Amino acid sequence: MDEYVKQTKARKPVPIESLPEIKPFSPMVYQRSDQRSPFIAPQPETSSRLDAKAKPDCAQIVANREKEVLERYSLASLSMKGSIGKQGQLWALIKTPDGQAVRVGLNQHMGLDQGRVIKITNTHVDLMETVPDGKGCWVTRETQLAMANLDAKL
Repeated sequence: MDEYVKQTKARKPVPIESLPEIKPFSPMVYQRSDQRSPFIAPQPETSSRLDAKAKPDCAQIVANREKEVLERYSLASLSMKGSIGKQGQLWALIKTPDGQAVRVGLNQHMGLDQGRVIKITNTHVDLMETVPDGKGCWVTRETQLAMANLDAKL
């Protein structure tokens, strides 16, 4: 053992590279702009506004209808977590971005584009949305909200 220690001490040391130079830290000052503050939670999206140049000879929406709870959220921020049924009627369970579970039935509304529920299955909800066509009129389109990951928590 003594011989090994002598041999090890007799070896020439390997030079160690010096540490890289550390650049001084310069903090960046936050400049407020017209964009939203990164320190405040974003607000729910707003729905399409009524066109000021609405034409009387084409399809229009019912502007004075009272909004339902799920019409505050975009469809992209909502997720279907399941369905429940009773006596042949089926409801979808929809999770909001703030974690609430909301029961939705046929002809109820959800999403920002006047989405009316037209069909509910165990795996998805079909909606008929009404969106502006850019020319003062409104057109309908079908869309679907599919069941979210079955392993996820409600």
